[in-house]
Amino acid sequence: MALYVNTNVSSLNAQRQLMGSGNSLDQAFERLSSGFRINSAADDAAGLQISNRLGSQINGLNQGNRNANDAISMAQTAEGALDESTNILQRMRTLSIQSANGSNSDSDRAALQKEIGNLQQELTRIAETTSFGGKNLLDGSFGTEQYQVGANANETISVQLGNMSADAIGSYDVKGASTTFDSSSATVAANQDYTEVDTSTNTLDFSIQGSEGTADYTYSDANTTITDISETINAKSAESGVSAKTSVTTTLSNLTNDATGTLEIGEKTFSLEAYGGDLSKLSEDLGKSGIRNEIKDDGSLEITAENVKGVKVSAGATDTGSVDLAGTTVDFSTANNAGVVDAQLELSSSNDFAVTDNGGGTDIGDALNATSGDLSEVAQVDISTYEGSQDALKTIDAAISRIDSQRADLGAVQNRFQATIRNQSNIAENLEGAKSRIKDADFAAETAKLTQAQILQQASQTILAQANQRPQAALQLLG
Repeated sequence: MALYVNTNVSSLNAQRQLMGSGNSLDQAFERLSSGFRINSAADDAAGLQISNRLGSQINGLNQGNRNANDAISMAQTAEGALDESTNILQRMRTLSIQSANGSNSDSDRAALQKEIGNLQQELTRIAETTSFGGKNLLDGSFGTEQYQVGANANETISVQLGNMSADAIGSYDVKGASTTFDSSSATVAANQDYTEVDTSTNTLDFSIQGSEGTADYTYSDANTTITDISETINAKSAESGVSAKTSVTTTLSNLTNDATGTLEIGEKTFSLEAYGGDLSKLSEDLGKSGIRNEIKDDGSLEITAENVKGVKVSAGATDTGSVDLAGTTVDFSTANNAGVVDAQLELSSSNDFAVTDNGGGTDIGDALNATSGDLSEVAQVDISTYEGSQDALKTIDAAISRIDSQRADLGAVQNRFQATIRNQSNIAENLEGAKSRIKDADFAAETAKLTQAQILQQASQTILAQANQRPQAALQLLG
């Protein structure tokens, strides 16, 4: 075996092995102390990139779940306030029914109205002060907000909250053929003959866009009546979320003893001859027929009917006497003389809706002689009169329906947020497992590598010491 002094190959080899075992030992120490298999890009470049992407997705999902929980808390806050608003409206409805009782005097109704006034104020106060994290929820300023629930852009859930104050629910606005109706009900008032809708020159074609969708309506029969339109709108109520009815209120007075004409209310006919000028008897028969009426202080008979084309007083060639209909005298001595008070078409919804002319036919506003309606909101409810208490019931019912609809939306979106949280928690769990398998250190394997590296290092140190002694043999040859 050759013996060299200038180059100790055995020592160099031992040094190299010692350095390798030292590097392995350093890596084992790093992995065991950090818990990660990948501590730098040098450990696994592709693995580092994949694990970082997974980490971003996991962080996004976890934050999205926190956002969803915040949204649930917000919805619960709003719904709690709406629950109390519903209780207030139910109390107002009860008071309205109480006020409609004929045994109440004006002072009784005035006392009931005082409580109504306080409830109206409280309803508005709840709407104006209910907030979450400093953000008002029910005063109309919330609008539609997006809640980021996913790990990526535009993975959002929207929440919409309307104005639930007393002056916002139960209101409406009518301006004719192409109009947006603010929540509750709207009345298209009659100017002229409403018995038949004018479709003789062209078709009547319009659509209603409501909370549930859009429904189209087309009429081409010249004899189409207002009740026909009301019935078809109701037939498609599930499509649009809008319902319809016809109603008429008018007065009869100064019925003469010899009056022999007829009174027609919808499909019901009453011979005036049977009453001998006594409106109280007529009032009794109207009540038995389910037609609401009331004898007023001036002796006139106020008649209110729904789902009819109108109220008509007419006479034949041999009829006699007279009666005043809505302040106009109908003289039966004039053959075939008649008086007509036409009904109004009322459209109702608990949410905003719009009536739009589709073009190509008679404008709906022209066909129905539409005019602007009046506001009818909870803040204006006045039950100090019988008529006011009756009107209040419709307004309050519409307001309750509006709040119920808003609460239903909140309940649905809460369930959606809960489903999102459950789904994303499951996804995040699986992604955590995938990330762990890529990036985390296997302690069993790393401990084995540590032990191996320690043994090899000790062996390398021992061999290096012996290899460094080999050049000493050359001195023995010289001696």
